Amino acid sequence: MMQFGQTMMKNFFDFVGKNSEAFQKSAPNAGSLPLPEAGRLSDLQQDYARRHADLWSAMMQRKPGDPSRPMVAAQPGDRRFSAPEWAESPVFDYIRQAYLLNADYLRSVAEAVPMADGRMKDRVQFVTRQYIDAMAPSNFAATNPEFIKTAIETKGESITTGIKNLIADLEKGAISMTDDSAFEVGRNLALTPGAVVYENELMQLIQYAPLTDSVHQTPLLIVPPCINKFYIMDLQPQNSLIRFIVENGHTVFLVSWKNA
Repeated sequence: MMQFGQTMMKNFFDFVGKNSEAFQKSAPNAGSLPLPEAGRLSDLQQDYARRHADLWSAMMQRKPGDPSRPMVAAQPGDRRFSAPEWAESPVFDYIRQAYLLNADYLRSVAEAVPMADGRMKDRVQFVTRQYIDAMAPSNFAATNPEFIKTAIETKGESITTGIKNLIADLEKGAISMTDDSAFEVGRNLALTPGAVVYENELMQLIQYAPLTDSVHQTPLLIVPPCINKFYIMDLQPQNSLIRFIVENGHTVFLVSWKNA
């Protein structure tokens, strides 16, 4: 099997190398789509094929108990593959490194695309990053060893819990990042004293009660983004921007946008 895998990757690498010259001749006339310069793209493809061949060869030569051979490094701050299960299994180690290699290649191609419009260039790179992140093996049950390990340890309970959370999100029409029932306005959110002094069909205007004997002459009006609830500025006493400002002698008015 090892010899077969090495032969297959060698043939693929040779194929890319033999056809690079033909690609360079044809690429300038390949149409109006924005393509990288032929030589640069050819270099990227050959390097991509070589690195995949090296990765495949390393996996085929790895024996049980051998440590992982890092052929490609994750970007700084990427913790998706930090669990030891990704490196302990030759299969998941290959999946992980193949993904990182593919991600490097796609980012390089997106960077090499010659575009006069800088905004379009930014969009291409943005979409490329979103695609790369979406296709990470950590996002899929069958290719995530952490998911599989947890499912085995909990005898499937983690899968059941996940399905319940999915159904709840679908019914609510939004993805929950935390337990919404753990927070309640007036109980552990938005505790700074205040009252609504004006409202219309779009918003309410809250005036906060003074917490000092005297206040500055000029009041302060805060207009948060319409996508945020007003209490983003008044979470809890220890991290409330509103309370901090009021305690420093300012009269504060805050816009609270109504739900659409």
